[in-house]
Amino acid sequence: MMRFSLFVIILLMVNSLHAQKVIKSSAPVSDFVLDGNTIIVATAKGSVEYYNLNSKKMFRKVQFDKTVDFAGDLFDTEVFKLAKIGDLIVAVIRGENGFNDIYSINGSEKTLLLKGDKIKSVVVDVAVSYDNMLLLGLLSNELIKFDINTRQIIYRKQISTYAFSAMCAAEKGTIIYATDESGIVHQVNTKEGELTGNFEGQNVDNVLCIDYSNDIIVCGGKDRRLSIYNNKSNVNTHFDTGKFITTIAINPSAKIIVWYNTENNNLEVFDIEKRIVISELKGHTSMVNKIMFVDDNKLISAGIDNNIIIWNLK
Repeated sequence: MMRFSLFVIILLMVNSLHAQKVIKSSAPVSDFVLDGNTIIVATAKGSVEYYNLNSKKMFRKVQFDKTVDFAGDLFDTEVFKLAKIGDLIVAVIRGENGFNDIYSINGSEKTLLLKGDKIKSVVVDVAVSYDNMLLLGLLSNELIKFDINTRQIIYRKQISTYAFSAMCAAEKGTIIYATDESGIVHQVNTKEGELTGNFEGQNVDNVLCIDYSNDIIVCGGKDRRLSIYNNKSNVNTHFDTGKFITTIAINPSAKIIVWYNTENNNLEVFDIEKRIVISELKGHTSMVNKIMFVDDNKLISAGIDNNIIIWNLK
């Protein structure tokens, strides 16, 4: 009875915040990057769209042509992932034969950088290294470092034998933390692509999302666990949420985690020190594909409901 009462009290303490600012994209959002006061979004309908965060207006749209499938039919060329390298936007799009093509975008001009049939694997995630090179995480759990200027692959290294899930850059792009269906988080040096360490024991199934800030690695996945690794103190823990965690973010000071609740489409705000959910962010009506903190108290989320939502936690 005491445990049940405490659970009820904690639920009653959770505050609900509603969307402060909503931008409507033309199609479901797969990914986004920020460039000053501009948010650049990738959509499932083959477009990369540029919006002013203040006016909420789209001022540029770059459209990819439809792609022919195995049966000869045309389908939308989904833009899966985006990265910003210097003044260029790099887009990972759905290519032919189940592979992904890599393009750069400069203004409204698209340039093919790398055909998917050269990689012969599926690109799952992207990051940017310290020396402004593109890092590609492949389903085969290989890491590619690619020079977008010379269009050359610098290295292609195997991280592990498990299917790749997600990765994030850390320490100004000198390190990436990559994870997979094993539940292990792998630390990789981006200069040479060498594995330099593993973090394990908190997730027992496929990890679907990962983020890093201020010596703290956070991840979640199919085991319904929100896992926290402290890279400095080696004090690691996890929190059983009872839900799949597919999208996650940690704020710059590493005090707050926000993750997507797959059951009600809310974003859960988790206090690391208190180890409880302190707030719910309500506004999305379907799956959220990305959450990003702008600063300690401001974040942006977007997903397949065409909503790009800007939240202020204070």
